[in-house]
Amino acid sequence: MRRLFISAIALSVLTAGSAAAQMKPGAGSVKMETKQVDASASARRIKREEAMRLVKADKAVYVDVRSKQSYDAGHIKGALSIPGSQLTNRFRELPLGKTIITYCACVEEHSAAVAVVVLKNYGIKNAGALVGGWNEWTAQGLPTSKNGK
Repeated sequence: MRRLFISAIALSVLTAGSAAAQMKPGAGSVKMETKQVDASASARRIKREEAMRLVKADKAVYVDVRSKQSYDAGHIKGALSIPGSQLTNRFRELPLGKTIITYCACVEEHSAAVAVVVLKNYGIKNAGALVGGWNEWTAQGLPTSKNGK
């Protein structure tokens, strides 16, 4: 009975959550690796040209999900500062009738895409991560501001 119980627990640990378990034999031992499914990979992306057009038409707003310190050091002109760690507590500050364009300085806009997934979970469907984010924006010499201005 105890063996059955332990086996049931082990089976549930291996199959629980969104991680897929995979067994790989090693030199005389068994090694377990897990692959985490990255939901942010499916998050909508918005190209810079489209983002600029939407913001210019007052149909979108940029949201900087980097830290407040990074925002103060430089951000896309007109962007709101809502760090990713605060998004779940501050999502009500976002204008509901506009597209939310999140951005970060991550390779492949990972943090911005995570923010899009979080917003979607809170019912905000009109959000997308800015392709290239802050790094490409500044590399193109596009309008920025500093110190919260």
